[in-house]
Amino acid sequence: MKRKKILGVLKWVWITVVILAAGWYFFSRYQEISTYLGSLSIPRLVLSFFMLLAGKFLIADITRTSLEKIDHRVGFFDALTITYVTQLGKYLPGGVWHFAGKFGVYRLRGISTKKSTQALVLETVWLFSAAGLAGVTLLIASSRDLLCQYAVLLCDSFFMTAVAIGLPLVWAASLWLFEWLFLGKRKINRARFLWMIAKLVAIWIFFGVSYWLVFPAHSGFFLQITSAFSLGWLAGYIAIFAPGGIGIRELLLTVLLSSFFSAGEVAIYATIHRLLWVLAEILLGAGSALIFGMPVSTPEP
Repeated sequence: MKRKKILGVLKWVWITVVILAAGWYFFSRYQEISTYLGSLSIPRLVLSFFMLLAGKFLIADITRTSLEKIDHRVGFFDALTITYVTQLGKYLPGGVWHFAGKFGVYRLRGISTKKSTQALVLETVWLFSAAGLAGVTLLIASSRDLLCQYAVLLCDSFFMTAVAIGLPLVWAASLWLFEWLFLGKRKINRARFLWMIAKLVAIWIFFGVSYWLVFPAHSGFFLQITSAFSLGWLAGYIAIFAPGGIGIRELLLTVLLSSFFSAGEVAIYATIHRLLWVLAEILLGAGSALIFGMPVSTPEP
């Protein structure tokens, strides 16, 4: 109990620090930020928002797939409602409310504790590992000169190419093995597994394109931006003291992209993309709840 109270205090302190730091930063660099805001393209922002929606629709389908793996089949729109009504809980100080909310929905639908846990673990492993794979692989593919500064081995083009090609293969094989063992050595449908892999890859392509579109059209560096966003999302999700990863994602984006853009540029574009991200989740959460109802019970056939 004491530990939970301390963690709760830390989360509120973090939120306060992020708000004050962001306020001070934007106030002290008003002219610089005004220049960056003037470079924004409304059509690119609109397209960025739709790329976010596309990625988030795929995440909802990953929820549907995880439930299918535990023999509980739901429709896509039902999975969409479950995912984004419960996702709103991550913005509450506590860091795990979206997990608790989704687990609670599963239990209300009569899914056993064991199977509910299996579905959540599968979905989390899939999404986390895909984000890490996208971040690391694209970092290797796009920033070899930068990585070369840290170790001689990273300067070897043959080695780096082998790693960039081998990582996705190892990742896919590991997910196959994990699922096989985790679900009691059940036979895995090869076509469905490959389709799931394709969806996981597509999620980070959509999110990467979305973040890249926030930058001016002449910026380039698509692979670097996608890599940084994937790793930033992962770090923000893991940091349970930061609701929704707020502050952590933006900080890591600034660090990872500092070799290509100024800190001010990354900070303002990361903030704008965060606003689009939150707007998309509110729209999906509130919209699906209004259209399809709260996901507390299995819909009537």
